[in-house]
Amino acid sequence: MEEDQAASSMKTQTVHLLPEEQLVALHHQMVENQASYQHRLQNSQEAQHRQAVLVQKLQAKVLQYRNWCKELETRLEANRGSHPHQWDRKEDRSLEKALIQLEEEQQRCENLAGVNNLLREHLDKANEVNGALREDVSKLIADWTRARDELEHKESEWHKEREFFESYMRTEHDRLFGIWRQVVTLHRYFVEMKTATDRDLSELKAEQARLSGCILVSCLHLSSGTQLLDTNSFEKLTLRGQAQQQQLHIMPKKLDMEKEIYQQAQAIVSLHVKGELAKEDLHNRVIELTALLEQSQKQNEEKEMSMKTLRDTVEILVCYCCEGLQFSSDSIV
Repeated sequence: MEEDQAASSMKTQTVHLLPEEQLVALHHQMVENQASYQHRLQNSQEAQHRQAVLVQKLQAKVLQYRNWCKELETRLEANRGSHPHQWDRKEDRSLEKALIQLEEEQQRCENLAGVNNLLREHLDKANEVNGALREDVSKLIADWTRARDELEHKESEWHKEREFFESYMRTEHDRLFGIWRQVVTLHRYFVEMKTATDRDLSELKAEQARLSGCILVSCLHLSSGTQLLDTNSFEKLTLRGQAQQQQLHIMPKKLDMEKEIYQQAQAIVSLHVKGELAKEDLHNRVIELTALLEQSQKQNEEKEMSMKTLRDTVEILVCYCCEGLQFSSDSIV
């Protein structure tokens, strides 16, 4: 009963431990049970050996009594044959005494033979019990060895799974950290590009306003010159050459200004298009990184569920092994 209570208490304590501590506790319990079974088997073998020695001593004693009785009978017959009359006269009492002693020794021999048979029966029963106990111990050792191998295999698989999971978690953490750094870098680049684009647009707007003012001033000068030519025909005739020269001088500047305005407008449009494309690319990149982050979170949840299932399986296996050992110890007791 004390061993059953100790095994049950050890079982209840083992269930609440961590997987590694459960395995160590179960291993210690198995070693203790094996030591107790070996001690019982050794005690049984010693008792069997003592019984065998006692039976041999009793058999030797019985043979000694039988030989002594045969020797007494031989001596009596020899004395009767050699001195019959003298025996009849002098040794009646000795003969009666010897016969009584012979009967007592025969009775003792019969008693010893009965005791010898009884001890032999007990020895046979002890041999049968010892054989059954040896078979049970061998079966229990085989079951314990098989359970230990299974536990070691499960433990090695659990350690491999834990190492793989830890390496996978480290890899995923590094990958997510790298993706997050890329996102931060892209966000910084996007902000810098947006700032530079806004600054360039402001400069282009200022340049466009300045050029528009210059063109307006040139047009006003041109219109004032034309009005002066219309009001004064003489001056028109005299200054026609100067006006033509002025027009020839103004036209290249006007064309250059229009060309520069067109190029600046094209640059503004191209910068706007590039900014929109970069913005769309960054948006797509953010969407992709968000999807990768969600996928990694799902994978982490699946790994946590698989680890929880593996822990439950190990606890169930440990409980099953404890129950098997408890049942084996109860059956042997």
